[in-house]
Amino acid sequence: MSELDGRAVVVGADGGGTDGPALRWAALHASRTGLPLLAVHASEPEALAARAAGAGAPDITVLLEAEDVRAGSVRATVAELAATFGIEASVSIERGSPVRALLEHQDRAALIVLGTGRKGALEEFVLGTTSIGVAAHATVPVVILNPEVDVDGLTRGRIAVAVDGSPDSEAAARAAVAYAARTGCALTAVTAWYLEVVDGYVVTEPDSPEWRQIEQAREAMLRDVLRPALAEHPGVQVELDVRRGPIVGTLREVAREVDLVVVGSRGRGSFAGRLLGSVSQRVMRAARCPVMVVTSPRR
Repeated sequence: MSELDGRAVVVGADGGGTDGPALRWAALHASRTGLPLLAVHASEPEALAARAAGAGAPDITVLLEAEDVRAGSVRATVAELAATFGIEASVSIERGSPVRALLEHQDRAALIVLGTGRKGALEEFVLGTTSIGVAAHATVPVVILNPEVDVDGLTRGRIAVAVDGSPDSEAAARAAVAYAARTGCALTAVTAWYLEVVDGYVVTEPDSPEWRQIEQAREAMLRDVLRPALAEHPGVQVELDVRRGPIVGTLREVAREVDLVVVGSRGRGSFAGRLLGSVSQRVMRAARCPVMVVTSPRR
């Protein structure tokens, strides 16, 4: 029996126009893996009306009508995607927190897919609350797509995983290898170093013995991290990529070369979890390809 038996590709759908790439990517992934698609649309019009109460604020009737339009848009889009890709698809329309609704479906999710919009200066620091809340607390991988992602242009057949030797990146490596095995993609394992000191000196000279020593140590670390996952999926084609530079800038470059970037992040409770790791969040915000966040259990 496959570990994915009974599972689905779960995607958040807001019906407001920012979820187009996420819905299409989720449908494509469902088609490639033979999994059904479940689109979850959750909203809180009553809570929104209460928060907006005051002169000039829309009343609950207007908000409910607008919500009916969004729900209808989700149903129509999912039906069209199901016909286009020949997949089994369903829609769940729910009242309540979108974060809570999506997390309540994670027991049957192979992964959760979300889009995120560009809403203003605040999101230059904190990504949309649904994206962050789900990515921080999910026990399954969460794939985030910016509205700029060209889903139909993701045809390279290669994904990348960021590895630094931490338990978080070990979890990311396991998820990336499993994803590559299911989809037939090649995998690039990326690690970056920037300021390294050998024998009391900062290493800056390419091809020096110290430079080679650092790169060899990084390659050995990549092999060690990948070894357990590759033992389970020996057919995955893997390339080791050691780069010098800041990690976020490096991953932005890598995102231009692959169809998916996988990163690890520590799971935390309460408000801290919503902020997620700074590297994960900055990559999610900037990448021009989907970003899979794999959250490690709290320790």
